[in-house]
Amino acid sequence: MATDRFCGCFFVLCLTTLGLSSNAVAKPRVIPLQTSVAFSSRSPESHWSVPVKASDGSTVYVLSLEPDFDVEHHAVTLELVLRHSGDKTDAPNLLDPTGRRHGLQAYDFAANDLARGVQKSAFGEKRTVSLKSLGLVVRIVVSKASVSPISAGNYQLDALDLQVEVDNLDP
Repeated sequence: MATDRFCGCFFVLCLTTLGLSSNAVAKPRVIPLQTSVAFSSRSPESHWSVPVKASDGSTVYVLSLEPDFDVEHHAVTLELVLRHSGDKTDAPNLLDPTGRRHGLQAYDFAANDLARGVQKSAFGEKRTVSLKSLGLVVRIVVSKASVSPISAGNYQLDALDLQVEVDNLDP
């Protein structure tokens, strides 16, 4: 009887330890990243990305700024995207942990939203995205945004400058 109880407790302890170690693997500590990104509609290079490295030096995520174009190829929105290293470009954006994105988000930079200025935009100049499931926080500062009209009430992004920081969430 005592042996059964001991085996049961040992089994629960092993499962708990396994669960805790798998959480540690799922949330690698990253080397804090501070970077700048500048988008210009005049530049032929519209894609920007930077690796986010774990404390062991391996690349665990890739942070990128991806444009969304209208049918006339105007950059109408830029989206800050975080993906696991090695993910394909159509993999989900980890900045949207729900996967049920609806409407404008703090990591979106829509020309129509920025038309009245960064301070009057939906999320303002300073934006924070906390990713508890990844143990990360992403802080974004919009230092410059310029747009121009493409039709009545619709705008395109001409330039966007961001300061982006990726850090570990404090436990």
